[in-house]
Amino acid sequence: MSRPSVKAPTPGFAKTFVWPALLIFAVPAASLWFFNHVEASFDADALQGIIQGVNADDGLSPEEKTAAIQFFTENPVSKLEASGAVDLDLPAQLRFYYATFRWMIRLSLWSLAAGLIVLALVGACIPISMRSPPAQYLCLSAGWHVLRIYGAFQAIVTGVLLIALSFWVTAFWFEAYFVKLIIIAGVLALAGIGAVIAGIFKRTPIVNRVAGKPAVSAANAPLFQRLREICDKVGTTPPDNVILGIDNNFFVTELPVTVNDQTYEGRTLFVSLSLLKQLHDEEADAILAHEMAHFSGNDTLYSKKIAPLLNKYAHYLGSLRQGGAALPVFYFMNFFRALFELSLSRLSREREFRADRIAREATSAPAVAGALTRVIAYAAYRRKVEQQLFEEEVALEEANVAERIEQGFPEFAASFLAQPGAGEVELAHPFDTHPPLAQRLEAIGLRLEMPETRSLLALAGNGRWFERIADAAELERAQWDEFEEQFRNYHEQSLPYRYLPATEEERAVVVRHFPAVTFAGKEGALTIDFEKLSFAKWSEPLLFAEVRQFQLTDGGELQISFARGEKGKQKTAIKLKKFPNQQEIVDALNRYWGRYQSAVAYRRQLAEGAANEAVKSDA
Repeated sequence: MSRPSVKAPTPGFAKTFVWPALLIFAVPAASLWFFNHVEASFDADALQGIIQGVNADDGLSPEEKTAAIQFFTENPVSKLEASGAVDLDLPAQLRFYYATFRWMIRLSLWSLAAGLIVLALVGACIPISMRSPPAQYLCLSAGWHVLRIYGAFQAIVTGVLLIALSFWVTAFWFEAYFVKLIIIAGVLALAGIGAVIAGIFKRTPIVNRVAGKPAVSAANAPLFQRLREICDKVGTTPPDNVILGIDNNFFVTELPVTVNDQTYEGRTLFVSLSLLKQLHDEEADAILAHEMAHFSGNDTLYSKKIAPLLNKYAHYLGSLRQGGAALPVFYFMNFFRALFELSLSRLSREREFRADRIAREATSAPAVAGALTRVIAYAAYRRKVEQQLFEEEVALEEANVAERIEQGFPEFAASFLAQPGAGEVELAHPFDTHPPLAQRLEAIGLRLEMPETRSLLALAGNGRWFERIADAAELERAQWDEFEEQFRNYHEQSLPYRYLPATEEERAVVVRHFPAVTFAGKEGALTIDFEKLSFAKWSEPLLFAEVRQFQLTDGGELQISFARGEKGKQKTAIKLKKFPNQQEIVDALNRYWGRYQSAVAYRRQLAEGAANEAVKSDA
């Protein structure tokens, strides 16, 4: 769901994207140096042999010997072999070696050159894409195709070079080769190539699921009439679909949306019933004018065109990230995706400023400012309420999110703009990014510190728009009931990962989700429950609290390091190969051990938080 977001400190762009992207040049650069070095070494050995042969040839005069030695010194055997100008009568194996060096050098050079060309071409697309939505779409489309082809080429070349290096590095420097190393390189190469193929041909359908209910025009004549009036002011046509929900935002899109397994095409407006209840009628007008302005500027049209490209790009990156030798390609592609995000964010924010300006012209600056601040404050308060409920340490009999919001929001909203950092809050959105609140207010002629701005949320909204919608209360209550039930269930499922049971009630919750499981084996039964392992060969169970490490060997032996009493560190093992369901045991152990570790980490975090609060109180 949408929620307000504040920018958090992030690693530098260079560290996150640029330096990893340069890994694309690592393998070809290393290969270029290495195979040039090996070729030069072979040339030096060949030259020594030629010099010895020339000096030993009594049929040549001193002048002819000098000329021959000078010729072969100036023209290395590798170059003569490649040109075919001189028949050197080299052994077949040596000719094969030279051909290998030659092609590895060529592939390395082609790879480096292609990387630099793509870097320049796609890099030039970024500033061009910032000029307008059509330019952005064309640049993103062209960039995607260029990068996809380059990614396939680079993955194949990197794989070939890795295989060649895996043999020749050890063969040249240690006069030996290792089959396992070659096999590993081959597996990485095949994985990389497979990842590229999977990424290119993988179908990437876009499914935009929206929780809500379509508004029927016949039953909501006032709503659709007011939308038509607003569209006339803005200069656009009304939406084809209006979805009524309880999300903490309003948005429009021309992408297909799926509501209760039914897909709706065309222009869609999502209206938050819960927000309408909190807004003054002129604020609701302003926010709807803002959304309709996105239609008037073809913002949603270009979002519809760009979304499939971004979706394909994301799936391609996902495939490359899992793909062995394709990992450098992933970092290179991810670097350009980050650059394109700069363009996407810039134009997206410009669209938001434009929509705010149009909404101000259709209504008023205070109405737009009130709508912005009230929606952002509502999202912040809803998040706070949900967080407080989720942090409850006992199962919730009811998750009364809606009731808590309605009771506490007016007071929260009245003081929201006085909170530190309020001006930096951005409203999250399913399709676009938004500028910080302070910038949006300044763009419509208001400043955060102005008294009239600070007083915008002093009075609670009248909710008149909510009252105009047929069965609004019933629709909203039904959706809140469904949401709160899901919230309560999710909260209850999280409790076992928080408890190191101290009471019978807590123990019952954990056991309900993590009941003891027993596996029969040739050496006796193994039982795993939420706090320990019990094995027939052991005199007593092994508590998770005693375990330091689990390790599964290639031979199917589960080795366990633990610490107990005065004996300190100890080890034991279970031969899982003596159980018919080895994988089930491993899966169960991962789940139960993971639950225990999560609970330990959670309790430690709570203790540290309490200690920090105590220090603050003392200070």
